[in-house]
This record gives sequence, C-alpha cells and structure tokens, in this order.
Amino acid sequence: MNKTRRLFVGIPLSSPLRKRLTQEMETWPKEAVLRTMEENLHVTLFFLGFVQEEEVGEMCRRVGEVCQNVESFDLEFTGIKLMESEESPKMIWLTGEASDELRILLQKIEQAFSSFINEKKVYRPHITLAKIKKSKWLKLETKPVLKDKLSLMETVENIAVFESLSLDGKRRYEAIDTFPLI
Repeated sequence: MNKTRRLFVGIPLSSPLRKRLTQEMETWPKEAVLRTMEENLHVTLFFLGFVQEEEVGEMCRRVGEVCQNVESFDLEFTGIKLMESEESPKMIWLTGEASDELRILLQKIEQAFSSFINEKKVYRPHITLAKIKKSKWLKLETKPVLKDKLSLMETVENIAVFESLSLDGKRRYEAIDTFPLI
C-alpha cells in the first residue's frame, strides 16, 4: 500500500511569539475553545495535501529552490479576530498584512506547485489560535475580549515543509525540512 503524508508549506514562528500567543490564549474559556498547542503555532503558506511518500523529497527540493533567492522579511500581525461571524464563530485568528515580500514568496511557491492549485484564493496571513466549540461559545455569558487591534512583528527567516499528523487523537504539525531565507 502506498503511504501518503499530509503536507503544507509554512512559516515556523519564533519561540517568543509562540509564548506570547499562548499567554493570550490562556485567558480564553477552555470549555468554549480548543486552543492550538504552542508547538503547533505557524503561518500556513501553501497546502500541498496528501503526498505519496516517494514524492516528499521532490516537494522539499522545490521549496528549497524557491527559498534560495528570497530575502528574509518582517511579517506584521495586526489583530486577533473571530473568524466567520459573531453568530457563527468557527475560529480565532491572529491576522496579519501581506507585505510585498510575502506576496513575492507566495507567487514563487505557487509557480513551483502550479499543478496543485485548484482555485486561486485571496491570501491573508494568519495564525489559527483556537477552534471554537460553537454551542458552548454561544452560551457564554461573557465572551472573551479579543485584541482586534495590536501590532506584533515577526521576522521570517525560514520556510518549512510541515507534516500534519494525528497522534493520540491530537493534531500535530512537524517540520520535516526547513529552508533558510537569504
């Protein structure tokens, strides 16, 4: 049987930013949100999907080639927001702004993986902080106050190919290869 691995290209986050975001999430009611584990916090750039084991090396090679000509850059995050709507909450995101450098990097990744693109979506950098348990969230008497205006900077120095795993019923994202930007 052919083994497949669920892969995506993303930006690993610095330890200080992961710790800061974890502290923020600790104030949210556990009964109403499923918080992202600190080690899983990242920015997804491109979802590769289920990839045959024998193709993983080629996927990593392509990402490495893209990174050879890309300079490190800063990514600005501007707020913590409830995604979808107040009436139908699904997730809590730390949202950011797509800089010119990020747009160029995304274009290069999309070109390298053009056969994987089904539909072109507008890209907005974000970090999924929590998934909402909708019925419990809607029953909360006092909803957590989300910092919808803030400014956090993260220097992007590496891009990684991550594997999405399910271990002991928990989702885990492990970098299988990391590539430095110049």
